[in-house]
Amino acid sequence: MNPLVSLCLAMLISLVLSTILVRVLSASLRSILTQICPNVDAGQFWVVFTSVMLYVAPLFFAVFSHSLNDGVEIAQVVRQALIAALFGAFAALMVVGYKIANARTQVVGA
Repeated sequence: MNPLVSLCLAMLISLVLSTILVRVLSASLRSILTQICPNVDAGQFWVVFTSVMLYVAPLFFAVFSHSLNDGVEIAQVVRQALIAALFGAFAALMVVGYKIANARTQVVGA
């Protein structure tokens, strides 16, 4: 497979995964962040920021771990891209979950 095509495929897989995550989490994330944040503008900023990070982290891992070898099978490209994008999504979600859990503890404890 052409290296450029395989890189584009890896990026597409990452973007599709991120779009699914953002759509699934956006309503709940908006609700939690508006409860935690002191005003609506701050809540909206953190919703957008988190959404961007859920796109950037998987894309970074997918592109960074992508092999530019010529002649790689499409199944191998898809597998590698999925592993990298899922790892990036997991890392981003861990950070977001940790930060929200700490913020909720501080709000409840205050």
